Amino acid sequence: MKNTKQLWGGLIILLFLGCDYEAINLEEFEIIVPSIEQEYYSQKPQTNWISRNFPQNCHWKPLSRVVDGDTLKCGEERVRLLGVDTPETKKEGTPVQPFGLEASKFTKDILADDAQVCLIFDTIGDKVDKYDRLLAYVFDEDGNDINGELLKAGLARGYYRFPFERKSEFRAIESASKNNKVGIWTRYDGN
Repeated sequence: MKNTKQLWGGLIILLFLGCDYEAINLEEFEIIVPSIEQEYYSQKPQTNWISRNFPQNCHWKPLSRVVDGDTLKCGEERVRLLGVDTPETKKEGTPVQPFGLEASKFTKDILADDAQVCLIFDTIGDKVDKYDRLLAYVFDEDGNDINGELLKAGLARGYYRFPFERKSEFRAIESASKNNKVGIWTRYDGN
C-alpha cells in the first residue's frame, strides 16, 4: 500500500513538473510523499463563502437592537437579512407565527446588544427592499453567518423571489434542514 501511494505521488509530482514519466525509472528513486491526510485535517482549509468575503467586503455597523429574526437596527438604519425569511412576530395584523419567537431569540442570542455587525451587500441583487431596509448578509464579530445559521437551524425559509448571489448555497442549506426536520421543518414530509 505504501509503495502504491509513493508511486502515485511520484506520478502526480512528475505530471505537475511536466516530466515525461516514461523516460524515468521510478524504481531508482525513493519518492517521499508528505502525509496529505494529516495536514488536511489539521489545517482544514476554508472554502466556504465567508472565507472569500469576510472581512474584506465588510461594512461594520454598531448593532442597536434585534427587531425580529430577520431584521436588525444598526444605528438609525434598519437591516433586513438577505435571502432568508423568518416567521412573523411583529407584522401588523398578523398573529405571531410558529417558530417566530424562536427565530427572534436565536438572532438575539447570537448578536449581543451593542455589538458590531458585519454587513456584506450582494453584488447582483438590490441594496434596499420596498420598506427601505438595507439588504445584507450579516456576520457577527466571530464570523458567524447569521443568514446561514437561521437556515441551518430551520428557523427561516429561503427567500428566493429576487436574485442574489448565494441563492444556490441557501437552497442547499434549506434542503438539509428539511431533510433533518429541524425547526419549521419538523412536520415536513418531503413534498
